Amino acid sequence: MAQIYRHESRDVDDQAQALNDWEQAYEQLGCGRFRGSCWQMVMDQGVLLRESTNRPLAEHIVPPKDHLVIAVPLAVEPGSVFAGRPLERESLLVLSDREQYDLVSAGELDIVGLSVHRDTLAGTLAPSKIEWLEQAGRERNLELTPEVAAAIRHMLLAVCDGAEREIDSLAQDANESTLLSATLTQAVVLAMRGDRGEAASSIPRRADTRLRVVKRAVEFMRANLANDIGVPDICNAACASRRTLQYCFEEFMHTTPQAYLRALRLNEARRALKLRADQPITEVATLLGFSSASHFTRHYKLMFDELPSETLRVNAGAPFSL
Repeated sequence: MAQIYRHESRDVDDQAQALNDWEQAYEQLGCGRFRGSCWQMVMDQGVLLRESTNRPLAEHIVPPKDHLVIAVPLAVEPGSVFAGRPLERESLLVLSDREQYDLVSAGELDIVGLSVHRDTLAGTLAPSKIEWLEQAGRERNLELTPEVAAAIRHMLLAVCDGAEREIDSLAQDANESTLLSATLTQAVVLAMRGDRGEAASSIPRRADTRLRVVKRAVEFMRANLANDIGVPDICNAACASRRTLQYCFEEFMHTTPQAYLRALRLNEARRALKLRADQPITEVATLLGFSSASHFTRHYKLMFDELPSETLRVNAGAPFSL
């Protein structure tokens, strides 16, 4: 039987866990208090979903096992990137469980989508549509015409609204299957009509090379948050010059390598403070490479709009001070 789940969050790690059976990790990159929400209608063979967040984030995403996902933005800030290409209101996102996807939001992001089990794909779509969808999955991020993107957004929102109002009728498996099949078919038919073939090619080889520079750099940063590393070390790990590294981060992450490393460390510090109420803030700051507790506290306050001691109080229920 279909079930509806609603989730409101004030924490990026909590938000990352909101979608059922997804593997996700979020890092807050922009300053200010985080707010997120998630709505899901979970059925036996698929999920209707909508997620919104309000701050710049780096998201690392793996969809549910044996599922294929199609989604479109309802709201997205200029400068956002999905799978190495600009994420815009005309973007169609196609994801499978076979790889991890990287999404960088530049601010507010609101997405609606449909996750469908592969068994339903095979039993619903004609071979030509499955072939197109598999190709779209290899492209990951397709550019649609504005009219078709708007039609898919309107259709998915209408299905979500109607399904919630008629949820009792979805107690029968046949009705669930009909809803998923009809929604999937309509979305694919619309997308095929609006696919800008010349724009929906894979990432150009040079851009793909620059994206790999960023991925190598981020992997190195993540593995060395507690170590004393600088830009030369990151350049060596990324196999890139300082100028190339800077350019690649500005292109795909819309920030500098130094700022991204600091954001990773601040997010990790927040996790540590939420996990252990007995760990001194000075110890967390030192462990993650901040020169002083005051330096750490200043950047922490700018990023999360709260002091480290406030994070401890909220999560441990007790006051804490340096």
